[in-house]
Amino acid sequence: MSIIRVLSAEVAGRIAAGEVVERPASVVKELVENSIDAGATRIRIAAEQGGQRLIQVTDNGCGMDRDDAIMCFEAHATSKISTEADVGQIKSLGFRGEAIPSISSVSRFILQTRRKEDDVGTEIVVDNGAIRDVQDCGCAPGTNIKVAHLFGNLPARRKFLKGPDTEDGHIEEMVLQLALARPDISFSLVLNNREVIRASATSDLGARILMLLGKDVYEAMLPVNYQEDGISVRGFISKPGFTRVSRRDQRTIVNGRTATADTVFFAIRDAYDTLVVKGRYPSTVLYIDLPPDRVDVNVHPTKREVRFRDPRLVVGVIAAEIRASLRQLQGGEDPSMQPSPVQLPPVESVNDFPPLPEVKPQPVENKPSAPSKKTTPPSSVAPAPAVVARPYPLPAPQPFKPEPQQISLPLPDRPASVNPPASPPKPADTPAPQPSRPVNSDLASLRICGRLGNRHLLAESANGLVIIDLRAAHQRILFEKLLANLKEQKIPQQPLLIPVTINFGQEEARFLNSQIKHFQSLGFTIEHFGGTSFIVTAVPASYPNQDISQTLRDIIDDLRQSRTTNVQSAIHIAQAACRHAISLKANLTEKEVNQLIFDLARATMPYADPNGNPTMIHITYSELEKRFKG
Repeated sequence: MSIIRVLSAEVAGRIAAGEVVERPASVVKELVENSIDAGATRIRIAAEQGGQRLIQVTDNGCGMDRDDAIMCFEAHATSKISTEADVGQIKSLGFRGEAIPSISSVSRFILQTRRKEDDVGTEIVVDNGAIRDVQDCGCAPGTNIKVAHLFGNLPARRKFLKGPDTEDGHIEEMVLQLALARPDISFSLVLNNREVIRASATSDLGARILMLLGKDVYEAMLPVNYQEDGISVRGFISKPGFTRVSRRDQRTIVNGRTATADTVFFAIRDAYDTLVVKGRYPSTVLYIDLPPDRVDVNVHPTKREVRFRDPRLVVGVIAAEIRASLRQLQGGEDPSMQPSPVQLPPVESVNDFPPLPEVKPQPVENKPSAPSKKTTPPSSVAPAPAVVARPYPLPAPQPFKPEPQQISLPLPDRPASVNPPASPPKPADTPAPQPSRPVNSDLASLRICGRLGNRHLLAESANGLVIIDLRAAHQRILFEKLLANLKEQKIPQQPLLIPVTINFGQEEARFLNSQIKHFQSLGFTIEHFGGTSFIVTAVPASYPNQDISQTLRDIIDDLRQSRTTNVQSAIHIAQAACRHAISLKANLTEKEVNQLIFDLARATMPYADPNGNPTMIHITYSELEKRFKG
């Protein structure tokens, strides 16, 4: 008896749905791409509870008659391609005929559609792959699709979905990418009865970027527009000083399709070369157009990736144009210049965009309004000037005498780099002194030997050598100070002399607005300024002096990549804030080195940074002897 059998249509449909419908955002992507292929100029997307309760996509496209409406539920039924030759030169976004059958097999699917020349439309109701009803209906020209109870017949699959807020974030990012890909189409996204994205149709790419990504991002970008050997590259790239912590904001649109390609990422990295430090990524919105037969879009189940027939040529064209734009910036042009619009047809209507506040960001000078009180070290620490008075770095190691209590001078809690004003502090503005913590005698007795490179410090203990990671140590110290702020009723803050105004993109603004209370519990004062703009007026008293705008963007990027529950959010924000707040100085003074060791010795967990990485490595004398024995 044969053990190989053909799967039933129901089982095959659910398997196909698992490849096409990864999460609610995948449903939005497939349905919106069908609307774009149908010639729609207005697309409205609505979702409830992260798309699990309802996803609705309405367009004004060409619509379908009854026969086509019924046929579209058949597997591999499509109007996009017909012959084998068409697969090699795909011009539409959809072409497999899998989306609607797959989605309807795992949901309650309602389709309403009408062509302009028809008097009535067609309504089809499908429950988990079975057509329940087909009837006439009154509807506007175009197509209206409702997807309810997604994965209702697959409880196990439904459990793998994240929370509604997380799924809403994925839907918002997907619609943002689709809206960037087609600026000539008007998009509207409504999440839980609240409109979060509204983008009017325009022929100016800059206007669409300004609306969706924010004023600050747009002003930090340079236009690119180049064509060679049938390959067209246009769009915007960020200036070298405006970078992010991930490739999330490197957006690529190939022949109108939002997709990723390692070839493009390599070209961007090659063009910026040494202008961007390792671990940072410039923001880009690049539109790459080339003949359909020179790109393969059929390499991924969800059409998320594309491959080029001649990747070297594509890399060369993209990298050459980016370098040309960067050379113009370095050639003496004003770095603060606003990007000029990419040469496209004239803008039809930019007045549809809501007005942005005309508040210009000012340079930040993070200085405290009043100095903090100096904290006297614990009485159990006996004065001994051996470490503090010693010059740094030492010309030669001195004989080591273990004295577990060598910190002799009262050192301030605040970093030495923060210069307090000359005026005496007011009692009302001075934060209450923190309770003294026990000092780790092993760390307090370290003898500093010198600096290793830009990031490490060499010290000697009673048992061997200690190599301290300065960045990890700074992160641990700052993290514990932020955690202390969570327990304080009156949080010590450092008001900014000039408040910082930050214009975010739509998704960043929504995320920050939902997390403001957690930032405030750590000592940040952030206020919603209207639209997608926020004002920062104060930071924690222990926070380093640096670019607050860039740091806050990095923290948000970090948080969006790994979201946690509300109970953990404040601690998670503190971890992210520490990761992106520390910038090492090329030369540390003797006072700063001793301050670092003193603060690390008082830390609750001095041996690991907030991410669990070690702050120091101990090499014992016995291990050194073993290594040097011949």
